[in-house]
Amino acid sequence: MAKVTVTLYIEEEDKAALQKLANAEDRSLSQMAVLIIKRAIKAAQEQGKLPENPRVK
Repeated sequence: MAKVTVTLYIEEEDKAALQKLANAEDRSLSQMAVLIIKRAIKAAQEQGKLPENPRVK
């Protein structure tokens, strides 16, 4: 699966908290954001809120 660039606008405090979490887990800010997003997608799939292989067209 190809990777794409996504721009997010978040509050400064949220970015700072995300950076602290990333540092605590020895990850980059980007890696931490991707991990959190993947966890949210998996949870939504398990709850039936999202199909297993969502594709945006």
